[in-house]
Amino acid sequence: MINFAEYYFTRYNTQPTLFESTPKTTIGIIVVIPCYDDSFIFNTLESLEETSSTATDMEVIVVVNSGINTPKNIVQKNNEIFAELKAKSESDFYKRFKLLPVIIENISKKIAGVGYARKTGMDEAVRRFAAINKPDGIIVSLDADSLVNKNYFVSIENNFRQNPKNEVFTFQFQHDFNPILYSKEEIEACKLYEIYLRYFRLALLSTAFPYCFHTIGSCFGVKASAYVKVGGMPCKQGGEDFYFLHKLAPMTTIGEIKEILVYPSPRLSDRVPFGTGPSVKNIMENNHYLVYNVRLFFILKDFFSSLHRLANTENIDLNIIPQEIIDFVGKDNLLSIINECRKNAKLGKNLTKRLFSKFDAFFIVKFLNSFDAKSNYPPMDVFEAATLLLKYYEVEETDDIYDAMLKLDLAQYFPRSHKVH
Repeated sequence: MINFAEYYFTRYNTQPTLFESTPKTTIGIIVVIPCYDDSFIFNTLESLEETSSTATDMEVIVVVNSGINTPKNIVQKNNEIFAELKAKSESDFYKRFKLLPVIIENISKKIAGVGYARKTGMDEAVRRFAAINKPDGIIVSLDADSLVNKNYFVSIENNFRQNPKNEVFTFQFQHDFNPILYSKEEIEACKLYEIYLRYFRLALLSTAFPYCFHTIGSCFGVKASAYVKVGGMPCKQGGEDFYFLHKLAPMTTIGEIKEILVYPSPRLSDRVPFGTGPSVKNIMENNHYLVYNVRLFFILKDFFSSLHRLANTENIDLNIIPQEIIDFVGKDNLLSIINECRKNAKLGKNLTKRLFSKFDAFFIVKFLNSFDAKSNYPPMDVFEAATLLLKYYEVEETDDIYDAMLKLDLAQYFPRSHKVH
C-alpha cells in the first residue's frame, strides 16, 4: 500500500530525515517551532509543559536555524540555544512531550528565513506521522516567542476529533501584554497592530469572501494528509503562513478555534520583513498606524456579490461590477477571466468557486495595496477604521476599541443582517 506521504517526498524538495528515532504509535500532535536567535524558546516550551493532559501523546520539533549571511554572534547564540535544547532532550527534561531539537546552518540567502525553518520542521512531522501510518496526525505551527493556554492541546485535539471534515484549524490569540516582560510602549503599539489584525479579518468577513481567517504562523494546525496535498509549506522569508493557508482554503475546510490558545510576543523586531515585530517597530517610530480604508471592503463586498450573480446567469453584465474593480483589473482582462471561468465550469456553485479562485486573497491584497494616500480611498487611522467597522456590525459605541474588536472577533455570531454564510 502506498504511504500517504510517499508522493510528496518524491515530488518536492525536502530535507533528509532529521531524526532516526521511530515515533510512538500514540503520537497524535507534533508541534513545530522555528527558532532564530531566541532564548525565549525555553519559556515557550515551559508553557507547553504546563498544559493539561490529553488522550494522545505529543512531540515538539524545534528548528534552530541560521543563514549563510547570519552574523557570527547570532550563530554562536543559536549554537548555545541548541546545546541546551539537546541536553534537555537527552535528559527527558520535559515530561508533557518529547522534545526533538535540530540545528540547520548556512542556509542560502535565497531561502533562509522562518518559512524554510517552518517547512523543514513540518516536513519532518509528516515523515514521522508517515512512519506510523497516521495521515490524520495533527501538525501544529508555533513560534519561539509565543506562550500557550493550559487548554492548548486539549482544545486542538477535541476540535479536530469533533470536526473530522476540517483538515485545518486556525486558533484565536491575544498578544502577551505582560508589563514585566514588555515595555508600555511595546504593549500600546502592539494593541494597535492587534486591532488591525482583527479589523482585517472582520472587514473581509463583511464582504462575503469565502475564506476569512487569521493567518498567523503561531496559530494554526493541519492534518498531515492535507499538508502534503497542498505541497507543503513555502520557503518564504515572511508571510509563509498566509500563502500556505490560502493555498489550502479552496481544497479543504478550515475551521476556527474561538478559544484564545496562543499569546504571541508584542516585542519589536526586524528579523522578518513583516508581521508583529516590524509593525510594532513602525508604530513606535511613527506614533500612529494607518490601515486599509474601510470603504474598500464595501467595494469588495459589492464585487463579490456581483460574482455570485455572474455565476448564476448566462449574461455577462459588467455594469454590476464596481468601477474601482474594473479600473484595477482592466475591462478586457476582466472579461477574459470571466469567460475563461465559464468555459471551465458550469453555472452555479462550480462557477462561483472558480471565479473566487481567480479573485482570491492574493488579488484582494493587491487591490487594497493599490490605494495610496493620493487615491480616493487613502489609508485610515486604525482607530477610525475600526470604529466604522464596529458601527457596521452594530456594536455599541465604546472608548475601548481594542476590547470591542477582541470581543467581536471572538463572537460566535454576528448581527443577522451581516452574518456570512
